[in-house]
Amino acid sequence: MDRGDLVPDEVTIAMVRDRLSEDDAQDGFLLDGFPRNVAQAEILRDMLKDWGQALDLVLELVVDDDEVVRRLAGRRTCSQCGRIWHVEFDDKKDDKCDACGGALFQRDDDKEETVRHRLEVYQEQTAPLVSYYADEGILVGVDATGPVEEVTQRAMDAIRPFLG
Repeated sequence: MDRGDLVPDEVTIAMVRDRLSEDDAQDGFLLDGFPRNVAQAEILRDMLKDWGQALDLVLELVVDDDEVVRRLAGRRTCSQCGRIWHVEFDDKKDDKCDACGGALFQRDDDKEETVRHRLEVYQEQTAPLVSYYADEGILVGVDATGPVEEVTQRAMDAIRPFLG
């Protein structure tokens, strides 16, 4: 994971299967970052089919690679409280946490070279899911550039027709 590679499928699938079998997921659930490849998507489809369920919607947050690098490589984590700061969005001029005074550091998986590798992995393994779910007729793409509030509003507007 520190290199930007994906967790092995069998580990991820087992975690998702266990979580989705919990009582509080029986009336619906939201998955974030799963599935990561077509093989996982097919296993998820079959798992849900066995349970008499199906995915209603897949939301794709669309953003270009340079923006992804800017967002992720700018993150800093507090060594004491774990709060995440951004050197640009939080206007951080020093390397101290404003909440507790702890030292800020950049996680290995937030370093630019790791983020760029993750984007390569995404193109190879995850990007094919866009076509997969578009073919299923359940993909909705949302422009994820701009302020968080605007992206959130666009996402909510996109999923509102699918809410019961």
